[in-house]
Amino acid sequence: MAKNQLGTSHMDAPALVSHEHTPHLASHEQTPHLASHEHIPNLASSYTPDSGRRSMTVASITLWHLALPLRFTFKTAQGQVQRRESLIIEVTTTTGYTGYGEVVAFTDPFYTAETLSESKKILQTAWLPFFIGSTLSGPWACYELLTDSRRLQYPMAWAGLENALLHAYYGEQGVSTIDRLVPGHKKSKIAAGVVLGDMPISEVLTAVATYVAAGCERIKLKLSPRDAIARVKAVRDAFPHITLAGDANGSFPLEQASDIIALNAYNLKSLEEPFQVANGQTGCDVYGALPKTLRTAIQTPICFDESVQSLAELQGMYETGWLDLLNIKVGRLGGLRETLRCLAFCREKGIGFWIGSMVESGVSKYMHVQLAALSDTWMEGDLSSMSRYFERDIITTPIEFQQGYMPVTFGAGLGTTIDTKQLQAYAVDCQCFT
Repeated sequence: MAKNQLGTSHMDAPALVSHEHTPHLASHEQTPHLASHEHIPNLASSYTPDSGRRSMTVASITLWHLALPLRFTFKTAQGQVQRRESLIIEVTTTTGYTGYGEVVAFTDPFYTAETLSESKKILQTAWLPFFIGSTLSGPWACYELLTDSRRLQYPMAWAGLENALLHAYYGEQGVSTIDRLVPGHKKSKIAAGVVLGDMPISEVLTAVATYVAAGCERIKLKLSPRDAIARVKAVRDAFPHITLAGDANGSFPLEQASDIIALNAYNLKSLEEPFQVANGQTGCDVYGALPKTLRTAIQTPICFDESVQSLAELQGMYETGWLDLLNIKVGRLGGLRETLRCLAFCREKGIGFWIGSMVESGVSKYMHVQLAALSDTWMEGDLSSMSRYFERDIITTPIEFQQGYMPVTFGAGLGTTIDTKQLQAYAVDCQCFT
């Protein structure tokens, strides 16, 4: 049965579905320099860690639709966000333990094709009611119980549910989800990495100066064909020693490839998604058709984000010869299981990886903070203080950096608890499935 907890009309449960200079990494023989990870296994795409069989039964699931006002308008080459709407999935077990996951799709399809309304619909009408009363006999039992191909169509919706189930499963045992499932040495603190949206260059320089003075040594700039070279040059000239990266969000037409080549001069640590991918095309289609001479001419390490939403797409992009680096976001990759498979593939093939962020609440971001503690990441992640984005977060562990660093802890489940009053304050609506 589904109940709306914010006072609107009651609705019956929907029908269930059936069950200092960065080297150019053009060739795959050139491997990024990675920190040692002696205890990390060389794992293939079938990687499914921790198959221990412990049981957890789902008693109820609550779907929270939140609207978090941003302190500023965040702009990219493809869109902008003024108010961050998000879905929080709350899974309560028969022991009373509660795990949380976040659906990080945007309201408009400027990042990927999946939108928040589509995510919400599939969760309400199919996936959430399906799991009520289900007993999960292992961490990946949700995949065994629900073999729905639509997981590939709605990866962010599935990731939010999978994460909530995992955090409930491990939290009930008093075990950290990330520490238990993710192999590799993890540091006790991480360095900040600030992302600056599309704003006037003078404002960019002021912002960079502020964050560098606060101890941040890694800045990523959102770039567009309009002024990318001037923007990067201005920051690099003013701050020659910082780690500088760029993100074009797939905005450059091939006719402006010369601008991407010109960025060679500015020692960028990474450049994400340089070229446009038209509707109906995949990143593999576009990059696989580009001339090899262009690949050779671009010396900046090329990173992929929205073009890779699964292990299969990662493998395909690797085969194009353009993939140097992967930006890892659990939501975009469709959950922690697929993230672990992608991580294993990167380590096996010597592909650099680092941890991104989605202008998200702390429910999703705290997982990424923990992942960023892996010692073999290519560079600092897209992780800065949450107070930069929101007046208040919905988790009780502050994601705040001091002198450029933040300690990382690995508590039970997600590793932090929820500020329920703040969760309710941000809620647009709320629906409980029992």
